[in-house]
Amino acid sequence: MQNIVVDGVEYRVRVVYESLSRSFSIVEGPNGGTAITARTIRDIIGTKYDYEMRVEPDLRYPEDYDAFYEVISAPVESHMVEMPYGSGAMKFEAMIVSGEDTYRGILVNRNAWQGLRVQFKPILPQRTR
Repeated sequence: MQNIVVDGVEYRVRVVYESLSRSFSIVEGPNGGTAITARTIRDIIGTKYDYEMRVEPDLRYPEDYDAFYEVISAPVESHMVEMPYGSGAMKFEAMIVSGEDTYRGILVNRNAWQGLRVQFKPILPQRTR
């Protein structure tokens, strides 16, 4: 993955190798359930793709890590993000669920942080029927 794009802004941070993961869930509507014949009836609305990754500063652009952290930790409902999908990319509106990183001390006269783990959950299903 190249750089991370949030709200149309590209952040020069490093996605930790093999830390980007995605999962999916099939979103059900209110009309599903079990019929009197015991058959399960589904009311499928669509599919949501959740993403999680670990991010570290690119030592050439430490200010981008700080800016990225400020954006994703902002108390807003959602962001437009771009994530890898298949052999291309997918843009979608996502809420940031949580994030966590670890302080490593002072490095080159700056606070050093590592291992920012952040989760992105879509607001709406990315795939519908």
